[in-house]
Amino acid sequence: MSARFDPTLAAWVRPFAENLIGQTAFHRWAGLELVSLAPGRSDVAFTAAGEMLIFGAYVHGGVLNGLLEPPALLAMLGDMREDEHAMTVDIHVQHIRSVLAGERVTMTGRLLKRGRSTAFCDVAATVDGVLCTSARITKTIQSKTS
Repeated sequence: MSARFDPTLAAWVRPFAENLIGQTAFHRWAGLELVSLAPGRSDVAFTAAGEMLIFGAYVHGGVLNGLLEPPALLAMLGDMREDEHAMTVDIHVQHIRSVLAGERVTMTGRLLKRGRSTAFCDVAATVDGVLCTSARITKTIQSKTS
């Protein structure tokens, strides 16, 4: 399935997003798929399977924690310049229910606020519309030349 890209996004955003998902070993290992990308919002999905499962039954919380980062960064891209990068400085995660083997997880990232050097995002991981994990992520934004 091909991802949906909002046509108002800058030309550099699409290849950056596709590379983030497709070229990062951890993201490939987890089977991440970019579903849609628009200014201030991203949707990324995966199916719970394989080595990410504890006792073959549910996703390890640490794995899910790591998978919350890409939707947050992707949601920011519509408000970033090509010469900027963002790093997580704080993350607060709440696991509300387990993600079971075989379940399809959709993670929706939203940019809440962007300042000059700081951005605030949230990410909701859901299965069939039911919230499994929620995260608040703070990122610092810097010029790539700094």
